[in-house]
Amino acid sequence: MYIVALYQDPMHGKRIIISGNDIGMSLVPKEMSISDPILLRHILCLIIVIHNVFHMILCCRQLKLCKEYKAPPPEMEGIMSAGAFEASKEKQLHNSYLELFNLIIDTIYSCLDLYLCILAHIWKLTVNWYGHANHIWLNVTFMTLFSTYLVFRMLPSLFYEKLVLDPKYNVDPEKSPSLVGLICAMAFYVVFLQIGIIPLTAILMSFDRMSVWYFVVIAWLVLVLVFLLMLVTVGIFGVPCLGKSRLVKDSDMNDRLRLVLIHFKFPGRVYLMHTFHVGRPTAWVMGCFCCLRLDIHDNLKLNRGLDANDLQSGQVGAGLNDEQLPAFVAHQLAHWNLWHIRKTLAMINLSLLLYLVLFGLCYKWQTLYRAAGFTKFYPSIVGFWLVYKYLMPVYYTINAWIVFFFLRHFEYAADVYVVRRGYGVPMKAALLKLFADDYEFPYVDHCYLMWHRFRPSILQRILNLQRLEHNQRFSVVSLI
Repeated sequence: MYIVALYQDPMHGKRIIISGNDIGMSLVPKEMSISDPILLRHILCLIIVIHNVFHMILCCRQLKLCKEYKAPPPEMEGIMSAGAFEASKEKQLHNSYLELFNLIIDTIYSCLDLYLCILAHIWKLTVNWYGHANHIWLNVTFMTLFSTYLVFRMLPSLFYEKLVLDPKYNVDPEKSPSLVGLICAMAFYVVFLQIGIIPLTAILMSFDRMSVWYFVVIAWLVLVLVFLLMLVTVGIFGVPCLGKSRLVKDSDMNDRLRLVLIHFKFPGRVYLMHTFHVGRPTAWVMGCFCCLRLDIHDNLKLNRGLDANDLQSGQVGAGLNDEQLPAFVAHQLAHWNLWHIRKTLAMINLSLLLYLVLFGLCYKWQTLYRAAGFTKFYPSIVGFWLVYKYLMPVYYTINAWIVFFFLRHFEYAADVYVVRRGYGVPMKAALLKLFADDYEFPYVDHCYLMWHRFRPSILQRILNLQRLEHNQRFSVVSLI
């Protein structure tokens, strides 16, 4: 068994020296071949530019749509006021401009990292500082410096948001952290980030000693096992970090909710979760096999199930009434009856397997490291970043469209399921009530939605429910 000492005297041992020739900041390839690191560097940067420009175009489409509409849709008449619409529009513009700026900054940084050999310079600095250590601890030190560098890359986005966007779109300073506070928080984040980075790097470096395909198989099996353990654990204990759960007995339920559970033949237990903070009102089915539970957040109930005098003024009237709540629960049970949770987990694990296979094909590709400015002696851990950042964007774009497409259609399928069982009208009322409690910009560009939203917009859901209620035909394209 290979044992790594936790402490090594820096004055002993042979000092490591980086040998070999790197390509530096050369721009002209010696040959037009993918094995030429300079040409590969240009190709990797081109992949990043095309990927980010594509998402910039999507952001611009959403911005254009946002600027075109001046009033809420007719379906929201009486639900969304003109003032609420303008507030949601400003919030959407703020988020879209920030996303667009982040894409521009990411493109610049990603190209500079390769052309200026920034990662290779961090590696040289690591070896100069800690040259007597073994390879594992050099990689740990490299990741410490590299993760710190990645955090500092967030500063331009932070300054743009706080100094430009927040004043322009009238963000309430009392509801948003200050610039100085966020900079201080980033300093603490750099420190606490190492708590996860250091042991994770050591573990990955231990796996790096085995064959890359053994690593792929073991990593995938571990992830599948973690998913299953999470399902069982959550099915038994819930999610304690979100709130405190209380078992709801049959005698404590109203007749409509009890009828829904009987109608859908739900075999698990029902819990009411008192959330520690007022988050998004929701309910979900968790667990698997005999460890199955339905969690209903208390903020999904009207007035959180409390007397109006016990609530803050902004919380009075929020939540669903006794007719809307069972319809919303029926929608969640429809997901369970249609095996949507199992299908989602299967898609996620299949996507992870395909990603790991592609990773295994690229991880040992020496030209990739040379394209980043390294010699034959490089930190193995940097391969995880290079493959993820420069070789996988095409895969992410295709995979995200496929996965998000199915997730959105799971929502439509669950809506069809509840409409056929007579819950269509109260389900529509429930969606409108939740929208009224927490406004968001109702319009979403269809192209933007395909790559950025795994759920349909509220407006799309309502239009779909209306078509289902009136048995109107609709094209599949309209639901993409």
